[in-house]
Amino acid sequence: MDMIKETLQLKPSIIEYFPLKFAQAIHNYKTMNKALTIRVLAVSIIFSSCDRLSNSTETAGDMIKGIETGVKKARAINITYTKSLSTKGITNGKVSLKNDKEGTDNLLSIYLIFSKRFKGKVSAKAYDNQGLEMGRSSVKINVEGGDAGFYDFHFDKRTNIDRDGKVVLE
Repeated sequence: MDMIKETLQLKPSIIEYFPLKFAQAIHNYKTMNKALTIRVLAVSIIFSSCDRLSNSTETAGDMIKGIETGVKKARAINITYTKSLSTKGITNGKVSLKNDKEGTDNLLSIYLIFSKRFKGKVSAKAYDNQGLEMGRSSVKINVEGGDAGFYDFHFDKRTNIDRDGKVVLE
């Protein structure tokens, strides 16, 4: 380095400046090269996915239906029965969760199916995802065996039945 300084007769600060700029230029080149590589990979993945979809027998409608089914399963409400209620021949069909005028997700509508005559009260207890009880509601029912219908369990406006919680019918 001293020999270069003497030969060029330059100040030491200028000589030290050039290697620094050279190192920065190399660093910038490597960074640009990485960014370019990432872009090329992203474009390749997109094109290969499109090619796979065009060669597939699965349509966009099938894909959307599959996604919709997964979402419905994730949003399904976990309904369970106590032993004493399940022995009375009660099962359920469709379950939906609605809002009343003041609350959010506090109106539970259950399609109940009765294989035996039933006269009594069915209570629903709502629990959060930690197993803590957060609301109760009950409905008086008087039906013959073979009957079915929707029954609404109206919870307090502060009861927000979560999809990851559960409802126990008793």
